[in-house]
Amino acid sequence: MTQKHPRAAELPEIFARVTGLLLTEPVVDRAVANLAQAAHQSLAGSAGAGGTLIDAQGRPTSTASTNSLVQEADRLQYELGDGPCLSAWASARAVRVDDLRVEQRWPEWSAAAARLGLLSCISVPLLVPDVTGHGGPEPIGAMKVYSDQPYAFDEHSEEVLSLLAGSAALILANLQARERAATLSEALKGALHSRSVIDLAKGVLMERLHVTERSALQVMITRARAQGVLLSGVAQGILDQTEIDRTP
Repeated sequence: MTQKHPRAAELPEIFARVTGLLLTEPVVDRAVANLAQAAHQSLAGSAGAGGTLIDAQGRPTSTASTNSLVQEADRLQYELGDGPCLSAWASARAVRVDDLRVEQRWPEWSAAAARLGLLSCISVPLLVPDVTGHGGPEPIGAMKVYSDQPYAFDEHSEEVLSLLAGSAALILANLQARERAATLSEALKGALHSRSVIDLAKGVLMERLHVTERSALQVMITRARAQGVLLSGVAQGILDQTEIDRTP
């Protein structure tokens, strides 16, 4: 089957477009969606594409598809725990399937995907350098392109998709790290706020009941257990009631 691939002169333009799309997205999910769309547009014969970030246990943490067929094919992989996308991630190598009707590496998934009308596919890992320097690149996910024709992709397709993945992986990893840091920061702010609320409520009870700090804390703990709520919730309730009592 004759393929029309991007000419060598077109590849830098493709990479620049993908990098630009990812760098303008502050959210991982939208960046993965842009990557999926770029992969779909970059390979002739594509019936759809997807991108997935995968954690160390093989669970997808962020996934995007260009259409419902790809979404269903990917869902089946995650449900079965088997398929070319997961294999590309686990092996850190490109995986190509020429005809899903006869593919035996993942027989259950292949048969189901063929029934959807997908007959060939190619998956490549998203690789980032090992910062420890003790191992090879670390796969953080995979991107894949499907076709409704057999033998739609070849070695050049693998090369193009691998190059796209290489230009995208580090950006996606940095976006992931930034989102995790932001989540941690919000959690820390919440913890500090809760601690402050508890300390203030203790002071209110110490003054109101003429008890020690330890006794005030015990009163709050007892209320929290009786009401089935968090200690910070009891503390906030005490402060709210104090504010009400002070209102003329």
